[in-house]
Amino acid sequence: PSNPYRTGLMSNHSATEMQDIANQLVMKWARQGPETPIVVTEDFTRLTLDSIALCAMGTRFNSFYHDSMHPFVEAMVGGMQVASYRAQRPSFLNQLPTSENNAFWNDISYMRNLAKELTEDRRKHPSDKKDLLNALILGRDPQSGKGLSDESIIDNMITFLIAGKYFVLVGSLLSIMF
Repeated sequence: PSNPYRTGLMSNHSATEMQDIANQLVMKWARQGPETPIVVTEDFTRLTLDSIALCAMGTRFNSFYHDSMHPFVEAMVGGMQVASYRAQRPSFLNQLPTSENNAFWNDISYMRNLAKELTEDRRKHPSDKKDLLNALILGRDPQSGKGLSDESIIDNMITFLIAGKYFVLVGSLLSIMF
């Protein structure tokens, strides 16, 4: 097969998928009516992460149909918050069986398990979709011909979503400042 890294990841289908997610946001605002305040940072987080999940990994978080975020997003946000605390304290404290440490490892486990399920599902049901998940699964190093391990694919999927979260954060801050 052709190398997905060379053919590009974006397609007209991805643009249609992103438009679908944006339409879900607009419909959410319409359902809530003019009296309900709009929490821009939360809605843009949902917009970005739902778009990334759909366009890059072929899964729907459907965040605009629930009051709470998708469990993956909750785990990601919780894990990132605790990770920032863990980096600032002695490492032996991070090994203690505290509720915070347990929640941190549970969050990581949830994210990894979902990414693994998506990877396994794509392998069982191949698609010709030009997305990140196919690029990670099908891509081969031009020198060695080797592909990524499942662990590396999982790591990259989670990293991609976390980077998307930070992109939203920076964009939200810039929109507030200017």
